[in-house]
Amino acid sequence: MKVAIVGTSSNLSENQERDMRQYIALVLKRYDVKNDIIISGGANGVDSLAVEIAENLGFKVTTYHSVKQEWKYFKQRNIRIAEECDDLHCFTIPVKTKKCYHHDEPMEHEKTAGCWTACKAFELNKNTQLVVIPNR
Repeated sequence: MKVAIVGTSSNLSENQERDMRQYIALVLKRYDVKNDIIISGGANGVDSLAVEIAENLGFKVTTYHSVKQEWKYFKQRNIRIAEECDDLHCFTIPVKTKKCYHHDEPMEHEKTAGCWTACKAFELNKNTQLVVIPNR
């Protein structure tokens, strides 16, 4: 199984990063370290945390980096992640600067390309989960 972990690249508070790490580790414990592959977009924030945690747990990790730092290349990478994964977990935080508009109705979490990827994966009938790490 291929499991994508994507999400916010916003700066996280100390508490948010700690909570994010715990949630990512908890999600990864549902998968088989010997047979499942973790997919990342290679960005700062959640992507980097997921790679670090997955590698520390012994998972094989595949990272799809964007060819250039432009939306059309991020979009290509994100479509590839959505197409390749079987399950996708998107981790984000409450609205900090911009409410997410990737849903039919805007949601009360920070806009993130990871959420865009989750919506694309959902359209492709992939198992998706959105986790919003609360402020503390």
